Amino acid sequence: MTIKSVEQLLKPNSIAVIGASNQPNRPGNAVMRNLLQGQFDGPIMPVTPHYKSVNGVLAYRSIDELPIVPDLAIICTRATRVPAIILQLGRKGTSTAIVIAAGLDNLFTAQGTNLQEQMLAIAREWKVRILGPDSLGIIIPGLGLNASYAHINALPGKIAVVSQSSAVCVTLLDWARRRRIGFSQFISLGEGVDIDFDELLDYLGRDPQTSAILLYIDAIYDGRAFMSAARAASFNKPILVIKAGIFSESRELTSRLPADKIGSDSVYDAAFRRAGMLRVGDLRELLAAVETLANGKPIYSEQLVIIANGNGPCAMAVDALLQRGGRMALLDEKVVQQLQPLIHSGGRAVNPINLLGDASPETYQQVLQVLLQSNSVENILIMQAPSAITPGEVYADTVINTYKNYPGRKPNIFANWMGEDAAQNARLRFADANIASFRTPEGAVGAFMHMVQYRRNQKLLSETPESISDKVPYQPQQAGIITKQVLAEGRVRLTREEAIALLHDYGINTFIETESAPAFITPSQRKGAHPLRIQVCIDPVFGPVILLGEAASHWSVRRNAVVALPPLNMALARYMVIQALAEGKIRERELYVPLDMPALCLLLTQISQIIIDHRCLRNLLINPVLVAGKDIHVLDVSLEISAEKNSGPLAIRPYPKELEEPFVLRDQRAILLRPIRPEDELTLQEFDSSQSKEDRYKRYFAELPQFSHEQMARLTQIDYAREMAFVAVAKNNQQQEEILGVVRVQTDPDNIRAEFAMAVRSELKGVGLGSRLLEKMIDYCRSQNTREIVGCTMLENTGMVNVARKLGFTVKYNREDGLIDMKLAL
Repeated sequence: MTIKSVEQLLKPNSIAVIGASNQPNRPGNAVMRNLLQGQFDGPIMPVTPHYKSVNGVLAYRSIDELPIVPDLAIICTRATRVPAIILQLGRKGTSTAIVIAAGLDNLFTAQGTNLQEQMLAIAREWKVRILGPDSLGIIIPGLGLNASYAHINALPGKIAVVSQSSAVCVTLLDWARRRRIGFSQFISLGEGVDIDFDELLDYLGRDPQTSAILLYIDAIYDGRAFMSAARAASFNKPILVIKAGIFSESRELTSRLPADKIGSDSVYDAAFRRAGMLRVGDLRELLAAVETLANGKPIYSEQLVIIANGNGPCAMAVDALLQRGGRMALLDEKVVQQLQPLIHSGGRAVNPINLLGDASPETYQQVLQVLLQSNSVENILIMQAPSAITPGEVYADTVINTYKNYPGRKPNIFANWMGEDAAQNARLRFADANIASFRTPEGAVGAFMHMVQYRRNQKLLSETPESISDKVPYQPQQAGIITKQVLAEGRVRLTREEAIALLHDYGINTFIETESAPAFITPSQRKGAHPLRIQVCIDPVFGPVILLGEAASHWSVRRNAVVALPPLNMALARYMVIQALAEGKIRERELYVPLDMPALCLLLTQISQIIIDHRCLRNLLINPVLVAGKDIHVLDVSLEISAEKNSGPLAIRPYPKELEEPFVLRDQRAILLRPIRPEDELTLQEFDSSQSKEDRYKRYFAELPQFSHEQMARLTQIDYAREMAFVAVAKNNQQQEEILGVVRVQTDPDNIRAEFAMAVRSELKGVGLGSRLLEKMIDYCRSQNTREIVGCTMLENTGMVNVARKLGFTVKYNREDGLIDMKLAL
């Protein structure tokens, strides 16, 4: 993660175009033309030995002749020259470069060196960051910067686009221009051999000019870095993804990796869901989603009101909504009574509202006013089929003016003016008014459901997981002895007895017949039980994954299983089971005992813990496992491990149990210092409520209300790969765990500065808890090679200042702002 290099790429003060040309069919000509036609106010310096000037701008024969060091260089030459140019730029001091040429990975020097590897080695040595190869360039409308060879410029807007495909870039630009949709950043990533999705997501997630992010992905090369950045960004902004390569034949077309390193599309799908992103199926859906993101606003209800001038459009919209799992809004009786006199006989005053084919613009206005004034409607789809009496743009103007002029809280509104020529002007009016409009009822409903699905994903991912009972057996050390013994004997496959023993160490019951222990399942135990299959395998991109489905003789991941990335807690396991039921991968049958959700979720979390504890695991197959209510019986298991150090990192860093530490306070009270967990939400809420009014004011610099569930979820469901919070916990008189203190840091993506915040129970000051918490955080930041820790507090918070001084912080009083700044160099 590094924001600084991305800022230098996207906010350059000066640009050099290497290989600039006066020939119209060359990228060097198109890039120069686009740069000059924009409003970029920095120096633009063409470099070419073939011309004295390019497009009227004085040219320089070589990079050495440039009068200043360019922040950004756009390399428009043939591929074979790129490594040498990167070397010259590095010597000049240029920090970022865009490489237009493609195919470097297929070219070699006379000595057999791969040109792409040579380019990257030179770039690393001279600290030059590269966008590309095979990049179309970048467009930053807010800066008037078009550093691309695209055929058309982008309008300013609030959507950021990052695409590995140049063809998708130009298609989206062309479509958006006609729809008058703008972008905050338009970045053609190309092959992404250096600057990649993770760094760009880190930057865009913090960019105040960007409200939504759209990704076109061919392949991910670093699963953990991508997941960490995507999870952080999607907490703040919707991220939509279109991913090519569902089938192996198309995956090989879009990825530069060998077939066995590309990764499964089902796993990609699971990764996108886990990161809180929304995947769209094709370019048509993507364009509809862009329309919604550009002109819509966040939704707070999933119910939709439909207005149309005919039963046909109403029926098509309702079908599309229900097929996608949407919900029709139920209008209040008072609203229906107000609508009835406005609609002619034969129409319909309940949802979906049919105004009839002869409805006038005034009828649309009056009906919309009733809905707006009701304050009970959150989302409206308003439709119009062409009328021979009044042009469609007159209806559009009426709707726009009614909506814009309403002074109260406005619901989300979507427009579907049907037809083509008759509706074109109306659609342009909606675009100018920043109202999302669509050609078909299905497109409009699909766009609305994208927003609904994003809301559902965020809600599910912030759900508080229930804690797993301490009574569940957990003996990882004993299981570790088994795997070490197997590897010591030069084996990779555990015997059936060894696999059974390992499962038992995690509390998983087995009924497997072995030579030493015959097993017997009664007919009653088999009757009504769901035969399921659970498997752990290694994906080359995202590492270990868990597969869940029904046991079947012919089984494929795409057809028979849902996929989840570990680690799993009870909430995430529940999400996995719900998905399996919704997609028909597990089917509830009439004669089967109903599934017990907690029991099945517990099994999935136990398997997840096996993955975390045993990084040598290569494959675990439990097939079948009989699930009948709370009774779960494993009938067969096979387990393979690897002699290699591990199977690659988990895509999501698991809870770092190794950071747990017992400690005794000065009052002899025994506590445990440990990283915060998602299950801590309720105890953290209780801790915050226990703080005195004065302490809360010192902590938050204001009198804040109690935090909501969503806010608490953000504080407890952290990404251990990029942030940390330690809590001090102890058992109360009821033997329930309570939080006594908490310290957390937010580290910038460059890992230079970490800002800390700390709070301790009001009655526990002076017993050494604050000092130990902050000391533990300092040790952690030092282990992560963070350069400094900073914090600030109010002038009257002398206790915090004393603790900071004791631990080596320099303290600076800022009496004008009423704050004290604390800083510790690591």
